[in-house]
Amino acid sequence: MQKFGFRLESVRNLKVQMEDNAKNNMALASRELEKQKEFLTGLQTTRESSISELNSKVDQGISISQIRAYNNYLSFLKQKITVQKENVNIARIQVDIRRESLVKAVQERKILDKLREKKYDEFLKEQSKAEQLLIDELNSFKFKDGSGEKNAGKY
Repeated sequence: MQKFGFRLESVRNLKVQMEDNAKNNMALASRELEKQKEFLTGLQTTRESSISELNSKVDQGISISQIRAYNNYLSFLKQKITVQKENVNIARIQVDIRRESLVKAVQERKILDKLREKKYDEFLKEQSKAEQLLIDELNSFKFKDGSGEKNAGKY
């Protein structure tokens, strides 16, 4: 019996490798997005705690220079938060790009898998036909040489 050979197997293997790479890239981009979100949350938490600290110190009474220092620090944090929000958006865009790339790679691999399956089914049908033809030939030889005629009428 013949062995099944899919002539696009090397292309399929390449597509599987591309899919794996796309999965890895997607995972890296997702981790980076989470890292950027965590950093943003940390900045926002720091800003909120600094505002609370400033409010409590104002109630206790602090100097104008300390209030200015807090305001400068809060302005700095606000700018950092703005920049970090942009970093989060960039990371989101990267995740979306990587996701699209992954979806495309999966679709390409699935197309080749379906083609391979279709070719395998055709191969099995051809093998079945060849086996049936061989069986028919063997039976016809038996009848020609007379060995099959004795049992021809019996079921």
